[in-house]
Amino acid sequence: MELTALFSEDTRVLELGASSPRLAEALAAAGFRRYLGLVEPGSLEDVRRRSPGREDRLHPLAGPEVAQRCSTDVLVLREPYVRLAWAVRDLSARYVAVEVTPGARAELRAARLAARLTGDATDLGRHRCGGADFDVVELTTPPRPRTRCYLSEVVGVAGLPRLLDDAGVHYAVLRWFEALPDLAPGEDLDMLVADDDLETFRAVLAREPGTIPVDLYSESGLPGSDFRGVAYYPPDLARGLLDRATVHASGYRVPAPGDHLASLAYHAAYHKGERSGLPSRLTATAADPEHDYVSALGRVAAAQHVDLDLTLEGVDAHLQRVGWKPSPDTLRRLAEDNAWLRRRLRHGSASPESGGEEIGSHEHGAHETGGHDHGRHENAAEAELPELAVFFVRERAESVLGTADVLSVLAGLEFEVLAADALDPAARARCTRAVRGGNWGRGPFAVSGGEPVRAVVALHYGPRPPDPVVAARYPRLTNSDVLLAKNVLRDHVLAAVGEREAFNPVHSSDDEDEAWEYLAAALPHRLEELAAVVRGRKDAYRTTVPVVSVLSRGRRAKVELVDNGGGQEVRKTFGAHAVRHLEREVRALRELGAHVPAVPRLLATGENWFSLPYYRNVLRIPDRPDGSLVPLRHARQMVEVLRQVHARGADLIDAKPQNFLLDPEHGLKVVDLEFYHRYDGEPPEFPSIYAFAGVPEDFDGDVPYGEISYAARWYPFVGLSLDALLEDPVWLQHGRRTLYRLRWVAGTPRRVARSAVDEGLGLARRTRRFLGRHQRQWARRRALVLVRAGTTRQQQLDIAGPGVRTEGIKA
Repeated sequence: MELTALFSEDTRVLELGASSPRLAEALAAAGFRRYLGLVEPGSLEDVRRRSPGREDRLHPLAGPEVAQRCSTDVLVLREPYVRLAWAVRDLSARYVAVEVTPGARAELRAARLAARLTGDATDLGRHRCGGADFDVVELTTPPRPRTRCYLSEVVGVAGLPRLLDDAGVHYAVLRWFEALPDLAPGEDLDMLVADDDLETFRAVLAREPGTIPVDLYSESGLPGSDFRGVAYYPPDLARGLLDRATVHASGYRVPAPGDHLASLAYHAAYHKGERSGLPSRLTATAADPEHDYVSALGRVAAAQHVDLDLTLEGVDAHLQRVGWKPSPDTLRRLAEDNAWLRRRLRHGSASPESGGEEIGSHEHGAHETGGHDHGRHENAAEAELPELAVFFVRERAESVLGTADVLSVLAGLEFEVLAADALDPAARARCTRAVRGGNWGRGPFAVSGGEPVRAVVALHYGPRPPDPVVAARYPRLTNSDVLLAKNVLRDHVLAAVGEREAFNPVHSSDDEDEAWEYLAAALPHRLEELAAVVRGRKDAYRTTVPVVSVLSRGRRAKVELVDNGGGQEVRKTFGAHAVRHLEREVRALRELGAHVPAVPRLLATGENWFSLPYYRNVLRIPDRPDGSLVPLRHARQMVEVLRQVHARGADLIDAKPQNFLLDPEHGLKVVDLEFYHRYDGEPPEFPSIYAFAGVPEDFDGDVPYGEISYAARWYPFVGLSLDALLEDPVWLQHGRRTLYRLRWVAGTPRRVARSAVDEGLGLARRTRRFLGRHQRQWARRRALVLVRAGTTRQQQLDIAGPGVRTEGIKA
């Protein structure tokens, strides 16, 4: 079958290692016009001479790496570049056609087999074109839009401005444009484009296959045109640069002189950092920078009569003065790949609630003094205090979910909402610019959630550090419940609109420092008021007596062993949002204490706390079922405690075995009475209490998190059905529990097998990724070595000339 039968006439074809015009002629005869041939430099003149009328489509081949750095639909690999088929995953094309040559048949079969086994390519068979046979594969993962694009040599650097002007593209070449249209080998065009014109610009570049690199950045950092997940420049500054751009002698649009200096300085300091070669007192200077930024900045500054301190700190100060310093949020994102910037930001400003400098301030040097690092606390006492978080509700979430749904999710995770204010137009513009690095695109979701329209300010009293896996992905995150809230809201969106319309509904702060920055940007008129509220909440939650140890820290309260001056006692302190839980528990202690021996004695109360005697617990009950059972005697005693509560017309809705303690001296005690409930009128029969049966649908009181049922909360820990626990004699209960244990043991192999299968599948996936990664690295090295060896041999043959014996020439 002819190769041309696989593709349409508008398909772009790039021939790597062209040595004759035969393929180009065959493609042209079939109506294919979008062709580029890359020829060994020593053969270029000869091939062009034999290709009259197509000279502009034949250009010198810089090296085998071009196969990975080009833009085309079909990449044709000629001898000696056929060995690049080993690294097919790295090739920049949707289809790869590999010339069938006698000396490489076996090796290419192995390469094709490897590509199929690794899932990198699908075999489309053998096809003929221009007197040669080609094995064709389709890459299973098509290239995605990326910042790096490629301009065709057919158009050339000199021809691009006219095409962009004809298409009405709003753009600017950012730097190194002085010598255009001359572009040194290995250099690229760094270009900024208006969001509305991004796809038009890409379409202009995609008209022909090419290898001239173009880095294309959109004004707001749209997907595939961003810089490490953020906009290349703050979007408002990028728009201004585009609006003020002037026409260069080459025909290209370039920044106005003032914007040229600011944008080049921004790039040197925040994109390059110490790699720019600019000296700094914080980091070592790169010995061999990619460009001479010191000279370039000095030259541009002198032309603008600007006295610029040519150090990273001096450039940073200049950008602050001229309004080009980005928000702290953007700086932190850029600092992930900028050691100088990381050191610059290492010491954050004090937060407003601590009475210090406003964290959102951009004053020069503010990041070098005072405060703590990314909200991580300096001592254990501070770590027990509530943590501020700010959630930005995005435009689409307001219409799909509504504010009430967002607040309900946060309340379910025990966030205390201090404010949920709609953003006025100025605040929306401010937050769009300053938050998320100015990039509010769709990210990994199907569509964008839109710009921020509402700021929800909340406190969380039980921040839990993320586990190592989450921490590796979100290194600044200090409270995993913030991420949990976002994931729950994403699930709500998915349920509402489906996967094809899914979007990210909220953006949140990662730590307290970031929360204060967001608050200052979103609600500056309420900053002092909310800072005072936060200070008050933290002061109230702070334990004022010596803490011996922290027993637990939950989302509503913390439990500590304290020294009251006369001995040790347990103090339970509640957050301001959990006052009703405190009141219920104190009421339960008072109402039940005299009638239910298992209820602890109330020692003292405060505005947001109460204290109890300390009991030494010897009853160890796991949080999750592991086959162990509560001793039957104690399980029966637990039920008896609940009967006594029921006899008082009340219920402990959250009752479960884990809420009981066993002290060797004082016996069984029940704690955590926050969901104490007194029935209106006659209570249900004991087997139907809410602690066992769950609450009715019309129940309007507080309920604990998770499933409320005997099956979920009791059965896995006592090994008896509810009827058996309440009605059976002891001897029969022992028998039933023995059967439960036997069933558990019998099921253990299945659980172990299930776990082993899961672990095995996970290991297999990890192993495949590991082997695939190393196979691709090996294949990449092998391909380049073989290609270079073949190129060297071909060059030796060319030097030897026709008719010369070559047995002694070795690759």
